[in-house]
Amino acid sequence: MYPRRIKYQAAVLAAAAVLLSVSCGDRNRAGGLLPIAQKALADSSSIYYGDFSEYPQELSDLPVGIFDCSPDGFTVAERFLTVDNFDNITGRPGSDGIADFGGEHLQILFDRANSPYGGFIDTGNPAFLKEQLIRNTLFLMGDRYYNLAVDEYQSGYKDPVKIVIVASPVADYYALSDMQALLGRSGTGVKAVGVIESSIKEALKGVDEEGNFCVGVLYSPEGVTSREYETAIRRMASESGVTGRIQVFNQEGLGIEEALAGNPAYVDTSARVSRSGYAGPVTGISYNNIDASLFDRYGFDTRGNALLFPAGGRNISGVQLNSVENYVRYHLVSMVERHRRSGSRIPISSIILADCGYDRLRGFMDQVMVELYNYRRGGIYLYRGSISPDFRFIDPAECAVNEAYRILREDGNLALRGTKSTLTPFITLPSSSVPADSLDASGFFRESFLYGRVSGTEDITTKAVPFAPRYIDAAELREIEYNHETFTLIRNALY
Repeated sequence: MYPRRIKYQAAVLAAAAVLLSVSCGDRNRAGGLLPIAQKALADSSSIYYGDFSEYPQELSDLPVGIFDCSPDGFTVAERFLTVDNFDNITGRPGSDGIADFGGEHLQILFDRANSPYGGFIDTGNPAFLKEQLIRNTLFLMGDRYYNLAVDEYQSGYKDPVKIVIVASPVADYYALSDMQALLGRSGTGVKAVGVIESSIKEALKGVDEEGNFCVGVLYSPEGVTSREYETAIRRMASESGVTGRIQVFNQEGLGIEEALAGNPAYVDTSARVSRSGYAGPVTGISYNNIDASLFDRYGFDTRGNALLFPAGGRNISGVQLNSVENYVRYHLVSMVERHRRSGSRIPISSIILADCGYDRLRGFMDQVMVELYNYRRGGIYLYRGSISPDFRFIDPAECAVNEAYRILREDGNLALRGTKSTLTPFITLPSSSVPADSLDASGFFRESFLYGRVSGTEDITTKAVPFAPRYIDAAELREIEYNHETFTLIRNALY
C-alpha cells in the first residue's frame, strides 16, 4: 500500500481538472479556430452558422448529447441511464440507489455514414474528420433535422443539448480541443467531455507516493492506436504535475471484440481442431504471439473447443484461441508478463479498457488479475511486483459519465426530474445528392469516397435523420440491443 498516495494525488488531480477544462481549448485558441468553427460563430451566410445568442439560457432542461461512429455510443448512453456513483441530494461520491442521471433526457447521434473515424487518419485526411466532428457538435447544438436523407430541408424539430459527450476515442484524441474551443467561444455554457481525457484523469489517481505512474491500456485494433493513447497519457500526466517516471504498457486486444461479436475468423463454435481462416494470435515470439513458455500462466480453458489444437494431438505450436475468455486471458497475461520482463519497479495501478465492449467482461477480467496476483512459482509470487494491491480496471464510458455529472452539478445544469428518462436517437446517412457510384451495396459510402472528401467546402454529403433499424445491419442492432435500458427507451419508436 502507499500511505502518502492520497496527498500526492490531490495535487495531481487538481491540476488534471484544470487541464481538462482549459488546457486543450487554450492550445487550440493559440493556433486559431478551425475554419468551420469560425463560420459557425461569425459567418451568417454559411450553412454552419449558428446564432448562439438565441441559445437557451436555461440549460438544465435540455438533453445530454452523445455522438460516436459506432454502436458504442449506445453503450455510453447505457452508462448515463444506469450509473449510480453520486448522492443525488448532496452531489458527493457514493451510491444512493438512484441513477445519477435519472430523469435526464438523452440525445444520441450514431454517425454511421462517416464510420469508422480511424480511416480518415489512416488515409491522411484528418482535416475532413475534424470538420465532421464539428458538424456533429453543431447538429447536437441545433434544433433541426432531416426526416429523410432525400429531404432538401430540415423540417424536423428537436431540442439543443446542454453538454456534448464525445464517445469515440478517435474523435476525442483528434478534435476534442477543437470542439471545446468552439463551445468556449459560443457563449452558450455548453461543454464537451471525451472518453479518453476523462479516463486518463481517473487513472492518474494511481500516481504513487514518489510521483511515479504506471498504467496499462487494452485497446481495440480499430480504435485509437497505442502511440496515440500513450501520447495523451504522457501529456496529461506531465501537465498534471507528475514528477516521477511515467510508464504505459499497451496491449492491442486483437480478437476480443471480434469474438464477442461471433466473428468466425476468431471463434468458430463448430470447429474441433485448428483450422484455416483463423485470424487470432498464434504461437511465436513476436508481439501479439502466444508464448508457449507461458501456458501455465495463461490458464487457458481447454474444455470443449475453447482452445483448438492441430489434428492428431495437442501440439502447442499450432494452438488457436476459440473463446472470448481465452482471448481475455491471453491479452492480460501478455501485458502483465511484459511489465515483469521490463524490470519495472512501478506496479500497474490500473488498466484502461479503451473499447466500450470490453467492460462487459470486467468481472472475468477481475478474476484473471486476481489469479495473476496470487500466481506462485517456486514459492515466489511472480506478479506481485507488476500488479498494484489497489489495481482496478477503468471504463472510459463511466469516467465520461462521472465527469459530465460533476460538470453539470457544478454549473447547476442537472435536470433533477422525478420523471422517466427519454432517449432520442439519430443516425447519419449518405445524402441523396451524392453520386450513385459513391455507394456500396449496403447503401453507405465506398471507402474511396468516404475518405477522399475534401475539407473546406459546404457540400452536404451526409444527413442526420431519426434512427431506424433498417439503416443498420444485424450485428450493429445486436450491439445496441445488448444495452437493455437504452434499447427499452427507443424500442417502441423503432418498430
